[in-house]
Amino acid sequence: MLKGLTEAFADPKTGIGADLMDIDPDEVEQYFYEKCVSHLDDTMNLEQKEYEAAGQFAAGRYADVDQPFYLYPGMSRDAFDYTTLYILALSILCVAIASPAFANEYQTGSDSILRCTKYGRMKLAVIRILSVCCIFIVIFILGMSIHLLILNLAFGTDCLKTSFQMLFSVINLPNINLGQLQIILVLAGLLSVLATVSCTLFLSARCRDSLTVLLISIVILFLPIFAYGALGDTWIGGILPSAGIGMKNNFLYQLCDFNFLHIGDMSFWTPYVILVSATVEIPLFLFLTVRSYCKHQVA
Repeated sequence: MLKGLTEAFADPKTGIGADLMDIDPDEVEQYFYEKCVSHLDDTMNLEQKEYEAAGQFAAGRYADVDQPFYLYPGMSRDAFDYTTLYILALSILCVAIASPAFANEYQTGSDSILRCTKYGRMKLAVIRILSVCCIFIVIFILGMSIHLLILNLAFGTDCLKTSFQMLFSVINLPNINLGQLQIILVLAGLLSVLATVSCTLFLSARCRDSLTVLLISIVILFLPIFAYGALGDTWIGGILPSAGIGMKNNFLYQLCDFNFLHIGDMSFWTPYVILVSATVEIPLFLFLTVRSYCKHQVA
């Protein structure tokens, strides 16, 4: 049984971790977790050997992971892939709805009338932004709640106690179980969706027709996916509003992997980069949206 477990968690690309199979079954409790630490060190020396700060960060995070690991039967990796795919689908829907928020009025000319009213500039822009964001938050939370409810009813709730390391890799850094992972994916997804929608609202306040806004917003939404496929982890793909949404580049896979972005001798784990970037971009894009709408000039 131990042999099958360690084969499953050995690195498929490098073979690192196969040494876990050398542990005698009677010595698992004593040596297994020591081998996990050695496995992590080997992985970091291979993938981040030029950046000592990345290795130190990974070692520090892994030292905080609760042991022993817990495994309950039920949920598979595919269930979380469906969750990230559903977040991507919700993102496309939200972007499509947000695109005409301001640009549609520019097309019809009704903007010229509304801007002449007492509250037709800044207050109108703020209220419209708040209304749009509230709608998206409700749509996202309702959609994800239904999705997770169906998922948990299908697999049962006991499996949510499984350690993150037992479903993906024994050397993963997050100190969470699968239930906490679901919550983190929802919150990170919501943050990324709001950042993407905020960018779309800014484009809507700048462009004169909603089709242009939609096309540019879709490009921005999918750009991290293409950037990751072509270039791997880069700052371009990490700081875009939709950086946490996608396929192999999404927030779940960033949590599972050991991807770091570097500035000089400093190294930053990509999940942190995604969260911080989205948190900064939401108020920034919303401020620029209000400013652009107030300064808009009728052609």
